Amino acid sequence: MSISPVSSITKAATHRDEEPLNILTFPTHERYETSLAKTGHNFYAYRAEGIKDWNENYGEIPQNYTLLNSSLGARQIPLHLDFDLVLSQNKFGQYQLAKQISNTLHLPMISLEHTLPVPDWTEDMLNSLREMRGDINLFISEFSLGQWGWEDRNDTLVIHHGVDTDLFKIGGEKERENHILSVVNDWINRDWCCGFGIWQRVIKNFPSHVVGDTPGLSEPAESIEELSRLYSNSRIFLNTSTISPVPTSLLEAMACGCAVVSTATCMIPEIINNGVNGFVSNDEEELRKYLAILLNEEDTAIMMGKKARETILDKFSEDIFIQNWKQFFDAASQTCFRG
Repeated sequence: MSISPVSSITKAATHRDEEPLNILTFPTHERYETSLAKTGHNFYAYRAEGIKDWNENYGEIPQNYTLLNSSLGARQIPLHLDFDLVLSQNKFGQYQLAKQISNTLHLPMISLEHTLPVPDWTEDMLNSLREMRGDINLFISEFSLGQWGWEDRNDTLVIHHGVDTDLFKIGGEKERENHILSVVNDWINRDWCCGFGIWQRVIKNFPSHVVGDTPGLSEPAESIEELSRLYSNSRIFLNTSTISPVPTSLLEAMACGCAVVSTATCMIPEIINNGVNGFVSNDEEELRKYLAILLNEEDTAIMMGKKARETILDKFSEDIFIQNWKQFFDAASQTCFRG
């Protein structure tokens, strides 16, 4: 499977703005990619052992998003299509394969990173990972960019998450359940980054409800619409993540007008102004105090929930996310393959 590098130059020079791009990527985060698909481009997801597959419990497959046939191996790439870009979405399993495909097909590669470096990595390991670059590199927050140590690179940008605020919204006049909602998948096994132990201690003797695919603890919502309803029917949302730049569930809960209480980790203190649009702390006793306030003071919870939604509308609008990605994809498609 080999294509002349001249085709990369030709595509970059002749692509018309109104034509949708053909983008080769990998299944990663269902709702993030659902928003990406709203750019109107065509996405083809390469599937392989060791790469997370699409889970329809977390999001329906968009019409312009195609899951390729993993049983065909490298032959699953439809070479009758004129691809424009390769999009890698993490350095832990996708990057190496994406780079190989980029080199073989002579396509420019975007390297998007959703995660943070593992705390116990050595500086040598970090330096090695910093060499895993695309033609253009993206992070989901300024905090992530700083943690990876890429601030001085002129080929790197930040695009914040976008939340569909028509789907995730404040519900009707129904009174919210006076309980504390948390939404996490595989929570027990991911205690190290999602804070299951923190949740167990902080939630003790408080009314709580958990949603997510965690065997022995909770089940996922039946649909995205059901998940939105659960947010909008809950007075309080608790996030206990320890290593997540921007938890999607936290943003969705804020969009639905939940009064949020969260650990003060990563980018979260830049989103939540303590005491205004939510509460943040890394002190477990303080977290319990905040939860007690919101359980006992409905007016405070309502006020904070409204402020939380205003934050999402202002800083994490899906419209802004889509527009940023449209501009970015257009610029990236005009980038010639450099190898």
